[in-house]
Order: sequence, then C-alpha cells, then structure tokens
Amino acid sequence: MMKKLHVSKKMVKRTGCIVLTASMMAALAGCGSTASSEQGTEASGTDGVEKIVVATGNSFAPYCYLDENGNAIGYDVDVLKAIDERLPQYEFDIQAMAFNTAVVSIDSGAADMVSFQLVPSDERKEKYLFPEKSYFYSPLALCVKTDSGITGLEDMGGKTIYGTPTTYEYALLSAYNEAHPETAFEIVAVTDMEIADMYRGVSNGSVDASLTYETAFATTVPAIGVDNLMLTDTAIVEGSYHMIAKDKPELCEAVNTALTEMLEDGTLSELSVKYFGDDYFTKYADMVDNSNLN
Repeated sequence: MMKKLHVSKKMVKRTGCIVLTASMMAALAGCGSTASSEQGTEASGTDGVEKIVVATGNSFAPYCYLDENGNAIGYDVDVLKAIDERLPQYEFDIQAMAFNTAVVSIDSGAADMVSFQLVPSDERKEKYLFPEKSYFYSPLALCVKTDSGITGLEDMGGKTIYGTPTTYEYALLSAYNEAHPETAFEIVAVTDMEIADMYRGVSNGSVDASLTYETAFATTVPAIGVDNLMLTDTAIVEGSYHMIAKDKPELCEAVNTALTEMLEDGTLSELSVKYFGDDYFTKYADMVDNSNLN
C-alpha cells in the first residue's frame, strides 16, 4: 500500500487565495513555440466588464494546444471557458503560448492568469496567487523496467530515481526519504532533462525509476520506441492550479468560487471523462495530495 506523502508548510488565507513568501522557482521546460501577448487587464467598454488575459499552452496536449486552425483547445481551455461563463464581471481573453512566455507575460503584466497544469510551489506562492480549489487531479506513478520488481516507493530502498531539485515532485521524494529512512533511495539530480530522456535512462539502466505523470507515459513511451518499461500503481496524485497575478485577489476569489461550483455540479468531472475517459475527481478524491497548499 502506497503511503501518502506530505510536505508541511504554513498556509495564509486571503480572500480564498494562498499568499506566502520565497523566491520564484526556475521555469519548467516550455511547450512549443511562443506567441505574442497583449497588455493584461483592461476595461471592456462602459459595461464594467473587465478583460482578463489568460496565458495557456500551445502544444501541451491534451491540456492546452492548438487545433488545425490555430485555435486554443484542450482540457485547460474548456475549464477556462466554463469559468468565464460563470463570471459575468470578467471576459477571458485566452492566449496560447509556450510556458516560458506565459511566465514572462504574467510577470510583465501582459497576462493576468496562467493555466498550464501548475503546482503551487513555495517559490511560486511568493509571486502569485492560487485559488484554494484545484481544477485537475494529476496521477503520478513510477516508470520502471518491466523486470525490476518495483511496485512502488516502498520497493525503492537503495535504488536510484531521477529528480529535478526545483520541482515540487523533488520535494515529495525528499520528504518520503526523510519519513522512511529504512527504504530511502538516491535521488539523481537532473536539470532541464526531457521526459523522453528520463524514460530512456530508466530503460537503459542509468537509474531504476522516474516519477512521472501517467498521461505523459501513455503518450511518450510509444513515441520513443522502448518496450521494456511499465508504470507502477498510482503513487501520488497532485492538484493542478491556476496561477494568478498577485494584484488580482478579487479575480482569484472569483475563480475559486467558480471552481467550487464546477466541482459540485459535475462540470469538472464531465470534462475529465471527455478528455481522459475517467472521472479523476471521484477516482482520486482520497489520494490527491494538497500539502503544497499547507
């Protein structure tokens, strides 16, 4: 049985949003080509409706990517549209771009909000607001060789696993080692390593495992042509959150309220089934790790 991981931190509430202090983490690898951004918040005419520029991905399927006509589509985009419908005081301008560009846009004020399957690490909570409600549950498992005999973190004692020091997942792995010294493993630190290369490293025996999103494994492994890898049972389930400019507490509160309604009325579950063939909000409700908000 997999033990649930927790990383304790202090939580401070402000209008339903989390505000902490630390420095921003290094940006994660981008997703595809860049796109230009307009200036952020501006009034839409005299009706009092405020335009909100939302930066999302352009090649991060099935979450946020472009169709053949260059329109933003995907799970994240559908969630944003559903939120927008519930907030008459706002009009969302959804712009697709690479991840690094999205971060630059919100930092410069060209965007007010980012939707990119983000986890609110300490460094991010220093600079941005995050609603208390997540909009997706992301299951993670261990990518291992089929003959490894590894079924979960409890089997990793004395073995090796990839980890990127600036990420929340690295913090979870470190916390597990501290809590379970009898089955501690070595975290092989890597920087800017592509997911495909991590899988190749496991396949060729460079390391014993890699903690990975189950959806990424399903799409990447067939593309790289290796046939000796498998996933363990789900080890951790993370919540994904919208990242909002720190000077937008009212927007953060409104998004949080909309997400609460969407969880209660089944909208998020319907979108989960549409894109992933299963209701993750029911399936992983008891496993989701929200310690990143503590």
